[in-house]
Parts: sequence; structure tokens; C-alpha cells
Amino acid sequence: MPVTGRLFVGGEWSSPRPDFASHSPARWSEHVGTFPQSSAAEVSGAVAAARAAFRAWRRTSRVLRAECFDRLAQLIKRDTDALAELMARECGKNVTECRAEVIEGLHMVQYVFGTGRLPFGEVIASEIAEKDAFVRRKPWGVVGVITPWNFPFAVPLWMLGPSLLEGNTCVFKPSEDTPAVGQRLVELFAEAGFPAGTLNLVHGDGTAGEAIVRDARVNVVCFTGSYEVGRRIQELSAALPDRIVAAEMGGKNAVIVCDDARFDLAVTAGVLSAFKTTGQRCVSAS
Repeated sequence: MPVTGRLFVGGEWSSPRPDFASHSPARWSEHVGTFPQSSAAEVSGAVAAARAAFRAWRRTSRVLRAECFDRLAQLIKRDTDALAELMARECGKNVTECRAEVIEGLHMVQYVFGTGRLPFGEVIASEIAEKDAFVRRKPWGVVGVITPWNFPFAVPLWMLGPSLLEGNTCVFKPSEDTPAVGQRLVELFAEAGFPAGTLNLVHGDGTAGEAIVRDARVNVVCFTGSYEVGRRIQELSAALPDRIVAAEMGGKNAVIVCDDARFDLAVTAGVLSAFKTTGQRCVSAS
């Protein structure tokens, strides 16, 4: 059945609104689902919900925040095959690659859960005997997470996982090409018991993404995508002195074959590196 797209703000799902469709690349006539195009006002509401939830979430024990990720890991294990099938339908990768991506996302969630019980901060040697010096890490605020279509499950978890574990709250906009996978991920977060407002979902194209970036209440922007969009995020954020931007915009990657290499293996590795996922990876050989 087609996915019914909704926004998720402050722990509540919005009414469905079929503003745009997500198609299967393998069969363009197949609608994976229909989704709402978030307005600037709806994005602002999502940021406000994240800001409101921040006070309580930052004061929640880091261990208890990590427990949410343990529950999330169990749900991903339960739904691995279904998630892989949905991803294959929506982004076009073969189901084996999609299943590998789901497992990669699961590993990130397990890593985040594990770090929740590790020490954090540092004790620093003091040159004054009567004084102790230490670093205490604190959350920064609201994190805007804007992710691409080619890894619609793992990449969001790279950003959402550490951000939420450390006590930040998030506004998440998945690619308009893979909104169904993004929405399903948020549904799992909600089922895992993350408190209302800690993770908020908006849908839409670059106008929704720009509304997130333009909002001065967003303290961090995490982005993976094109150079043009990443540059735009950096330009808009330059006027905000408290804004942190992490923009991963791909790479120019070489394959170096040494004289003593197995040439047959090098050729196979080079072809796979350049053409797997039709080259739509930031780590693909150029």
C-alpha cells in the first residue's frame, strides 16, 4: 500500500496532505506514497517544538537517553527486511545493498547506545595544587538534519544518533526523493519512546530545507548532499555566530594501484568503486 505522508511535530502526527508523490525509480508509474510540502510556518513550528523539548531532554540522564537507542536497535532488527524492501522500492538500489545499509544504520544505533555509558569530558592536570580543572560537555541546542536520497536510512542515523544522545533535539528533513524511508525511521524513533519534541519531521524540497537553515533558533545544521546546497547553507549560516555547520558534500576520490598489486583484483575494485550504486556515493572513485 502507498505510504501516507505526514509531518511529525511535538510528538503529534499531522493530517495527511498529498502535495507531492514519491515514485519508484524502477517503475515510475508506481507511487511509493504522497507527502506534504512543509511550509515555512510548519518548519518554524517544528523548530519551536524542538526548542521547547530541549530543556527537559538536556537534563535527562545520558544513560537514560542511551536506553532509547537500545529500544530503537531492537525495532530496527525486527523490521530489517521490511525497511530494505521499502528502500529498494523508493531509492532504486538493489535489495541486498539496501539491507546492508539498514544493518549499517543499526550498527550506528548500537554504537550510540554503547557510548551512552562511557565516560565523557576530561580531567586536566592543574598547575595549581588547590584547583581542579575539567571539561564538561553540554548539548548545543536544536540540530537541523538534512539528508540525501542515496543513503536514506544510514546517513540520517549518523547525524540524529549522536545529536540526540548528547542531549540536543532535532528537526529532520529527508530528501524529497526518499520521504517514505525518512518517515518510517521517525516512526521507529517514536515507537522506541523518544520524548515528544526531541525529534521532529518535516517533508519537502529545498524550500523546506532553507527554512530550517534560515531559522536562527537552529544551533547546528548537519547536511549531506551537493556542493551547491552545502555552500548555500554555509553562506546563510555565516551571519549566525553560535551556529555550527557540518556539511559533507562528496569527494574527488582516486584509485591508486601499486606495482605489486593483483591487477585483476584492482580492476574489479575500481569498477565497483566507480559504478556501484551507479556512482551515486560520496566515496565513489572519480
